[in-house]
Amino acid sequence: MNKPRNRQNNYTRRKESYHTVPGLKVVVGDGEKAFEKALRTFNKKVQGSGLLRELRDREFYEKPSIKRKREKDVARKREQKKNEMARQKMSRKK
Repeated sequence: MNKPRNRQNNYTRRKESYHTVPGLKVVVGDGEKAFEKALRTFNKKVQGSGLLRELRDREFYEKPSIKRKREKDVARKREQKKNEMARQKMSRKK
């Protein structure tokens, strides 16, 4: 005979599958301003962790060829900026 499933166990099992990002917890103190301060702190932590950028990147599928092209363009622009900074530094020394 089959035992009936325990719904609570299924719920907790599903709940455990959520991914948590370590270090993104913020403790909210008492008072009106404490929540606002905690919210600002949380927003700073989320921005610093790069979580939103990753979510935006994963929002739509990007073909590997287009991803390589985008990464090449970013590297090229980074190299151009580096060369421009070096050129400006050399012109300041003269």
